[in-house]
Amino acid sequence: MGPPVVVEVGPAVVRRWGAAAGSPVATTALDGIDDPLVLLDERPIRVDDLLRSLLAQTLGERCSRVLLVHPSSWPAPRVARVVRAAAGSADRVVSVSRSELAGPDAVVVEIDTLVVMVRAGDSVTALRRDDVAAIAATAARCAGGDGEVVLDVPPELPGAAITAAAIRAALAHRGLTAGAAEIAIRMKSGAGSIRLRSRLIGAAVLCLLVILGLVVMRPHHSVATAPVVITSTLVEGRVAVAVPDHWTVERLTQGPGSRRVQVSSPTNPDDALHITQSYAPGTTLADAGAVLGRVAAGQSAFAEFLPHDEVAGRPAVTYREDRPPRVVRWVVLLDGSTRISIGCQSRAGAEDGIRTACDQAIRSAREVQGTEATS
Repeated sequence: MGPPVVVEVGPAVVRRWGAAAGSPVATTALDGIDDPLVLLDERPIRVDDLLRSLLAQTLGERCSRVLLVHPSSWPAPRVARVVRAAAGSADRVVSVSRSELAGPDAVVVEIDTLVVMVRAGDSVTALRRDDVAAIAATAARCAGGDGEVVLDVPPELPGAAITAAAIRAALAHRGLTAGAAEIAIRMKSGAGSIRLRSRLIGAAVLCLLVILGLVVMRPHHSVATAPVVITSTLVEGRVAVAVPDHWTVERLTQGPGSRRVQVSSPTNPDDALHITQSYAPGTTLADAGAVLGRVAAGQSAFAEFLPHDEVAGRPAVTYREDRPPRVVRWVVLLDGSTRISIGCQSRAGAEDGIRTACDQAIRSAREVQGTEATS
């Protein structure tokens, strides 16, 4: 049995691995990958249908096995959506992130649309793409001063080459040299085995030979101390947050509370994370505390308001919102020009069940865009 067909999906292209170009429809599909519908040639089309058609065109014919390579920042629901689409043209589909293809020992700096992901072993850190100093410092710390650093530069991604040059220069100042310019170079070389844990469609366990390596996919882990929750990085609007892998992501625009993203446990409907954000240039956390304090004073559902608190090692404004039979403990942070609010929902008296996931989300929450407001 020959190797599987490898398909690259995102951040800026959909194509068979190593192909010179991808489909021009890919931009539309990727721009609307989290939406139910997009406009294609001025006509609405279901995103699931567009992805299925796009991947069928990319594969060309029905395949026995497909390895789907995606950006490391993609949350599990987004990856699952693309895997389902590819399953229409393949018997078995395995997904793997770009940084995992570099192998378990390399420190990988992966440039993405809004963020740069730094992977070292099981730890993945999302950093603002324009924060080159923090990217280099994180990579150097992970490499220990003399380890290998692999710089993954998706060639079609706008501005990626400029970002890469800045990162290389910052690494050079720290005495480090970035390795292969693209993960593809390492994969084509076939040197050694690439060990990753598999994600499968229609099977619990599957081993695939990829080039000369065994592919078994290792899911994303946060950088928090034990106990840990396996996480993916959710990039939404101006922020990136580590959320539990395989939890359901919903964008809520109606109902109680402000517009937000809700990330819910698939096994316990009472456990969920609520994530909101607002553009707040020139303000401080104390300003946010003063405003929220006035709001909390006039709402009987709000209690335990603390304008100066610390959660997961970060300064924060905190309060509790009662939504019987559930309770939401809100943590308000400020990063750059963005105010980030994370609500940790659980059944009253059962807060311990969500505490680890909540702390990891709070610890990881970061602004990832520039300084302009977004709607």
